[in-house]
Amino acid sequence: MWRRFRGVPVVLMVAWNLASCDTAARSAAAPAPEAEQVVSAAMKKLYMAASAAAPQSAAQQEVILQMAEQASSGKELLLVVRAAVGVFPAGSGPQRAERQMRSMVTAKMMDLGTLDQLIEYGTEYPIDPESARPFVQRMLQLGDNNSDPRVWHGIRVAAFRLKVGDLERQAEVRGDQLAGR
Repeated sequence: MWRRFRGVPVVLMVAWNLASCDTAARSAAAPAPEAEQVVSAAMKKLYMAASAAAPQSAAQQEVILQMAEQASSGKELLLVVRAAVGVFPAGSGPQRAERQMRSMVTAKMMDLGTLDQLIEYGTEYPIDPESARPFVQRMLQLGDNNSDPRVWHGIRVAAFRLKVGDLERQAEVRGDQLAGR
């Protein structure tokens, strides 16, 4: 009887390995196209609450953090960073709440944002230096199958702004190749 079940642990190990590989493939997969992304009613409600709160108040900052936590698409994440402009007081650098919001949005953007959304975010909004390289690497990954030299120029501009020189040059070379230069 035990001879029948001898191969079961091997089969379970193979199944486990295949499942873990599938998870890695899914995380590297392209995000939902922007046309399919929607802004949820809950996100709209939070946006209105942020607009109604006193400017630069702790309440307004808390609503922005809630928006960042609940955002589930690149479109919603861009809404969060647009809503956050001017909410956190300027001073001696980003405060804890602002750093937390930036970190959360950047991490989610790498998973959920389209290439165009990542380029927009990378060229217009602050990204912590420790996240800059993985962020540009994600743009390069999403751009791999894109043959439009303008897209590669956008990646190059974002990499320049984020001070990731080697990846900037990589994007520039790819863009030049595609443009026939």
